[in-house]
Amino acid sequence: MREKESGKSDQKPLVLVADDDPNIRVLLDHNLQGFGFATILAEDGQDAIEKMTDEVSVALIDLSMPRMNGMECLRRIRAEYSGVEVIVVTASGEIADAIEATKEGAYYFVTKPVNLEEIFALVQQACQSSALKAENRQLKEIVSETRPLGKFAGDAPAIRELLDRVHKIADLDSSVLITGESGVGKGLLARTIHYSGQRADHPFVTVSCTALPRELVESELFGHEKGAFTGAQDRRLGRLEVAHGGTLFLDEIGDMPLDLQPKLLTFLQEHAFQRIGSNRVTEVDVRVIAATHQNLPALILEGRFRADLFYRLNVLPLEIPPLRKRAVDVPPLCISILNQIARRRKHAGFTLCDDALKALVAYQWPGNIRELENVLERATAFCDSDQISARDLPSLGQTSTPSDAGSARSLASLTLVEVEKMAIEQTLEACGGNKAQSARVLGITEKSIYNKMKRLGLS
Repeated sequence: MREKESGKSDQKPLVLVADDDPNIRVLLDHNLQGFGFATILAEDGQDAIEKMTDEVSVALIDLSMPRMNGMECLRRIRAEYSGVEVIVVTASGEIADAIEATKEGAYYFVTKPVNLEEIFALVQQACQSSALKAENRQLKEIVSETRPLGKFAGDAPAIRELLDRVHKIADLDSSVLITGESGVGKGLLARTIHYSGQRADHPFVTVSCTALPRELVESELFGHEKGAFTGAQDRRLGRLEVAHGGTLFLDEIGDMPLDLQPKLLTFLQEHAFQRIGSNRVTEVDVRVIAATHQNLPALILEGRFRADLFYRLNVLPLEIPPLRKRAVDVPPLCISILNQIARRRKHAGFTLCDDALKALVAYQWPGNIRELENVLERATAFCDSDQISARDLPSLGQTSTPSDAGSARSLASLTLVEVEKMAIEQTLEACGGNKAQSARVLGITEKSIYNKMKRLGLS
């Protein structure tokens, strides 16, 4: 990863100095600050633990101190502040203790009288080690996803054509825009693209534009420097940096804040960005895959999405058809999902009776594959055997409001107006209240569903 230096951060590494000799404390404090470090001073081990914070990068600990000796202080720091590097300071007669301290996790040890140049060099190296540990922790937190148990698959002609396109674009670096209703498997398709291409051995990193609070999207995407804003207690890598060499998946890109879209557009054009609070320009090699269930051209007309960003993302468009339009895929999907459930529970396996499979194939699946997963999860939890029958699927299709779900009336007893109202209510419920998606499920325009809801008295 290359970086262009156009400015320097004013954040100073924080060093805690613990020594019961006030002269040594003053000496180290003065010289460390002269070398560009910030300091916290402690007069013994207990005082050091009480003053320790997550912001400390390095602790300089004397082995011989009252109340709590240096060895015990070291153990406490290693147990409670694993990212802090500890350098122990010892008298010449305590070399054996110093060696023991390194076995307990000390970064290094120095003997008295201290050599200030040596101290400076060691503290500088330890700060770099502490920063690397912090970045590695972030990497583990963010890149928590392993290779998927399976790839996006299906037997429907539309899916076979889609997968043929995936094969053609997997090794390319161009941006991909995946569209489709909620629950159709856009995230799985993005992973399939990543793990089918030349970036498969590099990170696949996800940013959910919907799940993250609006004010945190920029920080998560681009990272920030320590002190860049209230609450920024540490320097943090953005997910673009973490994804270097691999793929960044922007889930539900239609929900990205409008004021952040120009910065994303700039990155797509230049493959470079700046962390919040920094003047340093960072270049990364990242492929961007975005996904949305929304109609981005319609959002552009409404002024909620930038046209230039849309064109940058929509280089390689892929659309996933809803599950109701590919019923042939329901049986193999059921087998795959049931196998995943069995592996997760360390179970021998589940099978579907013919009546259950017929019911699953006949259902319209307004919630798509996500709904299918939920139905099978419930069925396997409550069934009396390893075979799932139709009676184990009591919730299938019951997505209406509680009052309607409890009604024993059949469709034959309802008027057409009542049937229309029930269809709209159940579809809205299944789609999480999303009117645009509900309109697509019902095969009508978004304007029509608003008019029908108004006419039927639906809020």
